[in-house]
Amino acid sequence: MSTLMVTIQAPGKPPDLESIKQRYGLSDDEIDKDFGVVEIDPTDHTYTILVDEKAVSKVTSTADWKVTGSFSNPRIEPFGPPQP
Repeated sequence: MSTLMVTIQAPGKPPDLESIKQRYGLSDDEIDKDFGVVEIDPTDHTYTILVDEKAVSKVTSTADWKVTGSFSNPRIEPFGPPQP
């Protein structure tokens, strides 16, 4: 699955993965459950999720929560030779 990051501003109680899936109509294959919902700024109620690039429009087309993105999610590789 090729994923993109999406930032959500969700006032009130912090959202969990199930509530985000239900709100945006995402299937298990469309959201990265291992990444989950990462809190970015608790005072601003900002969270990040990873969604399949084909499902980004489901999240960004809903106007009830402020959504920013999508942002690329490049693979991070080690730099240099492996250290023992």
